[in-house]
Amino acid sequence: MTHTQSPRYRVFSDYRVGELVNTDTRIITDDDVVYFADLSGDHHPAHTNLEFGKKEFGGRLVHGVLSFAVLVGLTVEENPLAVAYGYDKIRFPNPVLAGDSITATSEVISLKGHKNPDIGLVVKQYTGTNQRGEVVVVAQHTLAVQRNTPESVNHPR
Repeated sequence: MTHTQSPRYRVFSDYRVGELVNTDTRIITDDDVVYFADLSGDHHPAHTNLEFGKKEFGGRLVHGVLSFAVLVGLTVEENPLAVAYGYDKIRFPNPVLAGDSITATSEVISLKGHKNPDIGLVVKQYTGTNQRGEVVVVAQHTLAVQRNTPESVNHPR
C-alpha cells in the first residue's frame, strides 16, 4: 500500500472525542518478517525458523514491534501541526502470522490540556485486526497538537 494522503492542517480545537477513522489494509509478508529480524536484530526462532514457527504458532510469527509499526503506519495522520508525544498500553492480544492482513481503526478518546499553553494533547485508541476480525494489536497514541496555526503556514486547514 502506498500512503498518498495529503497533509491536513488541524489545530487542537479541530479534534472531537469519538472521531473514528477506518484504515486501508496491509499484508505483512514473510519477507517483511525476515527483513525486520535483520533490521532489529531480533532473530528469535519464532520469526526466523519457519518449522519452529509452524510447530509453535501455526506459521511464521510476526514480531510484535513490527505489528505495532504497521498499526502506526496505517493510522498515521499527516498533520504538520501534530507530533507524536508518546504511546501507551501497547498490547498484542492475538498473534500475527506472516501472510495476515491488518486493518486498523483510530478513535479520539480524550482531549487534554498541557503545561505548554501552545499545545493540547489528543489521545487516540488504535486497534488492529486481522482478516478473521481478531484484535491483534492495540495502543493508545498521544499527539501534541498546536492550538493555533503558525503564521508561517500558508495552507488552508
